[in-house]
Amino acid sequence: MSSPGNPVLLLLLALLGVLVLHSVSAQNEPSINASDHITLPMDTHLPQITLQCNLTTAQYNHRESYWTKNGEEIVATRTDLRTIEYKIMKPRAEDAGEYMCVYTFDIAPPANATIEVKSAPDITGHKRSENKNEGERAVLYCKSVGYPHPIWTWRKLDNSASFEIDNSSGRFFISNKDNYTELSIINLDINSDPGEYECNANNIVGNATMTSVLRVRSHLAPLWPLLGVLAEILVLVLIIVIYEKRKKPDEVPDDDEPAGPMKTNSTNNHKDKNLRQRNTN
Repeated sequence: MSSPGNPVLLLLLALLGVLVLHSVSAQNEPSINASDHITLPMDTHLPQITLQCNLTTAQYNHRESYWTKNGEEIVATRTDLRTIEYKIMKPRAEDAGEYMCVYTFDIAPPANATIEVKSAPDITGHKRSENKNEGERAVLYCKSVGYPHPIWTWRKLDNSASFEIDNSSGRFFISNKDNYTELSIINLDINSDPGEYECNANNIVGNATMTSVLRVRSHLAPLWPLLGVLAEILVLVLIIVIYEKRKKPDEVPDDDEPAGPMKTNSTNNHKDKNLRQRNTN
């Protein structure tokens, strides 16, 4: 009966086998030479940048090559060439991201290389102002372009001072995801919450800020239009009453004057003449 092998020796043999397999696998993997990472300057605009990749060695037949940006294939970049390039004209912050050249093969998995194009954040959208009633919920947001994704912070500006907002206050909630941030304020207070709020995006290249204005109205704000209509009606009634009281006296008929037309002197003289003629006869 054979004795069991030395456990240490078995472990060493196993590790050696793994190393040999890894070495063989590494030798069979395709080799890709890619251009260096690029950082876009903040103060000037480059006329063009060019990303390049070259498939130097591959154990299997090369089929196609193409480019991706942030995991999505770039349209019209597929080719059968081993040396490929992608040009970006007048690159800006929205062009920054993680670019990848991808090579496919007949009977092997795809191979790729990554080129990062970095830039400072540029805030491209935000809520300029928000009008809410006290006790309601307000939502402010900012979104940016640029790479890497920024670290977001919010500040409340109060005259010359400012303070950073976090989630520990109980009424302020911040939600960040990549190039988007959102600030929610619940149970709005008309005294302390109105004012300017600043979102700040910061990454290793630079930072950007943008300001939003929050206005908080009283609970009576929805009644203001109705109160305005009632005020107009009251003013109109007062004008009518004052006008009626200030009418001229001759515009009002006198109770002592007869209602019918007055008789003229010619009519009375004609009656007297007829009376004398009757007495003569």
